[in-house]
Order: sequence, then C-alpha cells, then structure tokens
Amino acid sequence: MKIVVLDASITVRKKIQNLLLDIDSVNLDIELFEDANDALFFIKENGADMIFSSIETMGLDGISFADIVLGEFPQYVSTLFVVTSQNNTEALEDMKNVGVKRFIKKPINEEHFKHFMIPEIKKYIR
Repeated sequence: MKIVVLDASITVRKKIQNLLLDIDSVNLDIELFEDANDALFFIKENGADMIFSSIETMGLDGISFADIVLGEFPQYVSTLFVVTSQNNTEALEDMKNVGVKRFIKKPINEEHFKHFMIPEIKKYIR
C-alpha cells in the first residue's frame, strides 16, 4: 500500500508515519513530503492508495494541492485526508469546496487516529 504524507512540519510527517506503522507495518510504503509540488509529481508518476495533506504546505498551499489532486484524480475523494489545526472556517470551507470530505484534527489524537484508520488500511491489505 502506497501512502503519501504531505505537511510542512517534519514532526507531523513523522507522527503520521509512526502511527500508520503502528497500525500495520506490512506492505506500507510511506512517502513523506514537505513540498506539495514534489508530492503532486510523485502521485502523478507513481500513484498512491492514500494521501494525508495539511493545509500548511511548502510550494503549493494545501487547498490548491487538494484541488489539483481531486480534479485530476477524483478517485482520491475517499482516500485524501486533510490533517489540520485550522479553526478558520474559511480555509475549511475552501477545502470542502474543492471536494475534500475527510479531515483529521491536529494535534492528532493517537487512539482516535488508529480507531479511524484501521478499517481504512484494512481495505487495502486484504
């Protein structure tokens, strides 16, 4: 299973990576990016099964990244998770307007993350 994690913070990228590996380390190929342009290039070249993105990213902002990803690859609508500490309703509304359906709040609650993500991961490792 190929997973892209995009966030300007190395701490958040590593946290998501470690939480995913704690769920199930079998066949998880996790690619970490701080720059949305690099993540977008990777997805276009290699595809992904699941994408975690922040609103705060280097290069493109997270809203533009999500807009491009969902515009070019609508199949990611159920596997694109926006991880955000934003309480700014405008930014969240912008994400929803480009088609984002799934959000994870920062700071990440580990138990909630695992409870939520275990069924998502199992869809791909069966």
